[in-house]
Amino acid sequence: MKPPVLSKEELRLVKEAIVIPVMLDYLQSDIDTARKAGFKLDLILVRGLQKVLDDLINEHYVVRRALKERGIKVLPEKRTRSGVEVAYLCRGYEHQLTLLWGTLRTEALRKASEYTGVKLTDG
Repeated sequence: MKPPVLSKEELRLVKEAIVIPVMLDYLQSDIDTARKAGFKLDLILVRGLQKVLDDLINEHYVVRRALKERGIKVLPEKRTRSGVEVAYLCRGYEHQLTLLWGTLRTEALRKASEYTGVKLTDG
């Protein structure tokens, strides 16, 4: 018997479950760096990044709940030199997904631009 094929929405949710924790790490690191840097307007920068962090945490809960409702369980990630590898269970079958660091960075920038309203292009 063949394992069930995930819908585009289910695959998107699995991908988000990988991207969001990486983004949370990026944001926390940037917040810590901004606090230590001694910028004149560090309070604005830190509060802006903290707002994105809080919104992202809320989205993570929504994604995890949606995965659970669909019978998908994402197992702990493994960060390697090339990217993040994740195994996940979908209706009793195990699947694998690997996202390269370049892809993760691109997805993190795209998602951060949505939260902040900052366009990534000059058009």
